Amino acid sequence: MKEKILEALRDLGFKLEEEEGMGYCFNYEGLNLLYMYNENDEEFLTIALPGIVEVEEDKMLQICALLEKINSTLKYIKAYILGNSVWLFYERELIVSREQMGEGQLCGEEDLMTVISRMILQLEAGLVFARKVMAEIEETMANDFSADDTAESAEEIDAEEIADDEDNE
Repeated sequence: MKEKILEALRDLGFKLEEEEGMGYCFNYEGLNLLYMYNENDEEFLTIALPGIVEVEEDKMLQICALLEKINSTLKYIKAYILGNSVWLFYERELIVSREQMGEGQLCGEEDLMTVISRMILQLEAGLVFARKVMAEIEETMANDFSADDTAESAEEIDAEEIADDEDNE
């Protein structure tokens, strides 16, 4: 199945570069994608979009909120932290009939070019969604921070007014 998938990727016009131990990298409209071959399950197809967001220690709350939103909202795309960045994955089982039609031909195989094209478009849409969600999370955090600053400032002013009132008595 691996060879059929690689052939379909080439037929779609992608130039594949093998990444040892990872799979095959290819580029789609500026996005670096990765076909990850699963030796234990040849009929399982995984395409990943690595490194959509860098994971920084001081932004773990935002990253967790992003992962939760992606994983609970999108149907086919899942997000995980690998290393120091967030990756998007589209994984699916390929439907292959085991009925033999003739010499070595399987019937009922999916159109890999269509399947792969849809997977790539879903990953691209997932990236757009992730960027939108991250912007919303950052805006919410900024507004919350701003509200906290306003509350602290009001408390400081109240404390100063109380001190001034006590001095005037």
